[in-house]
Amino acid sequence: MNERLHRPAEETIGKALNGLASQEEAAQVAAWLATPEGQLCLSQRMENDLAQLPDGCAALAVDHDIPSEPMYNRITRRIRAKQVRRISFRAAAVLLPLLLIGGIAARLNSRVSLFAADRYEEVYIPKGERVQFMFQDGSKAYINADSRIRYPRRFGLGNRKIFLEGEAYFVVAPNPQRPFIVEMEKTSIRVLGTSFNVAAYPEEACIYVSLDEGRISMASAAKKNSYLHPGQKLIYNKHTDSCTIISAADTKSASLWKNDVITFKNASLQEVVKALNRWYNVPFAVEDPRANAYSYTFTSENTLLEKVLLDLEKIAPVRFTAQNDTLRVSIK
Repeated sequence: MNERLHRPAEETIGKALNGLASQEEAAQVAAWLATPEGQLCLSQRMENDLAQLPDGCAALAVDHDIPSEPMYNRITRRIRAKQVRRISFRAAAVLLPLLLIGGIAARLNSRVSLFAADRYEEVYIPKGERVQFMFQDGSKAYINADSRIRYPRRFGLGNRKIFLEGEAYFVVAPNPQRPFIVEMEKTSIRVLGTSFNVAAYPEEACIYVSLDEGRISMASAAKKNSYLHPGQKLIYNKHTDSCTIISAADTKSASLWKNDVITFKNASLQEVVKALNRWYNVPFAVEDPRANAYSYTFTSENTLLEKVLLDLEKIAPVRFTAQNDTLRVSIK
């Protein structure tokens, strides 16, 4: 019969869960967490962590699907039956390995590796979906459709670094000793505590950053730093490695997508159909080039695709027709 595992010292448990333990200490804690006593302790610790989250955050830390019917009515009945998408919350960084440890009863080496500093998770959010993340430090990220995020199982001691392709809105918990860094193609954003929206799709020529609160700096490929203040918008051209900062009273409109709101301002038809393709995962085909001559400005809280298309048809003399699961755009 195996000898009963003794509970490690409280300090050792804390060091392991915070990623500060030695390999031997981490192995000891991981093995004990797989016991019934360890499972009970782990459950109690997670409940305590949730209770200490800032107001408004605890409700997000639930590992189940959250219905979001208005957000995910993907397509009209003219194309296919309506499908309701559900938005899932993913607990990242510390909470994720804790849940994994609780479900693993063997392979001690696997448990120990969960504490490694270089282990990253990668998640792709497909077209038609959006996801919320909460990291170990209480920072939140809302990830838009057709986006990819890489994040560590635990943040390093010197910084909190993640990688992004696509669009996301971040609410970063302040920590002057551990800056939050968002790495993107040819550039990165460094923050201490703030909220901002960034759109960095690989196929786009520019990266767009809109700052709501706090202060951030953006480093380009040429190691040039640009500083952004609340109410400002930064446009980074990946081809010329140049930054343009403008003052905009409507910076918050850049992140309305996370509140299930679709908005366009002087957007071309190409920009509109590209955004709708990501939002609803529906292909568009512009059959008449004359349709590209019009621009669109509107905001809609009704994200049913059929309603959005009707609004677009009211703004300009264009017509959307469903054919073979594709929305074809022509002139009336």
